[in-house]
Amino acid sequence: MEYMWLVWLGLAIAALVVEALTMGLTSVWLAAGCLAAMVLDLCGADLVPQIVVMLIVTIATFVICIIWIKPRLDKKRNSLKEATNADRIIGMEGEVIKAIDPVDGKGQIKVMGQVWSAKSEHPINAGVKVKVTGIEGVKAVVEQKVN
Repeated sequence: MEYMWLVWLGLAIAALVVEALTMGLTSVWLAAGCLAAMVLDLCGADLVPQIVVMLIVTIATFVICIIWIKPRLDKKRNSLKEATNADRIIGMEGEVIKAIDPVDGKGQIKVMGQVWSAKSEHPINAGVKVKVTGIEGVKAVVEQKVN
């Protein structure tokens, strides 16, 4: 075929579009194989060597991505996770909106515009400023703020 390089280019572009949509190293190796085959076609190679080179480059790139690159990307991606809302309120100042009773385990605070169930070692009246020291389950652990 006289314009086989266009077929290889089209396949490479399609693989890169799929890769861009998934962002999970799902088809980048196919794009590399197609680009290698395209270069061979532009150099005048026959179709069979183009297909063989495309398969070899695709398999080699796949192995490199799966064994070497993907684990490193996954590790980096996992280390860049954002803190949750719960993590963000620790250390923040809030206000008791429903008195905190450590015996009954009842009470609520408002911190960063959100209402949280709260608990404390000591009773704290409504309207008192508190500092969030931790999270236990779905409750904010607080202590009375000393002025």
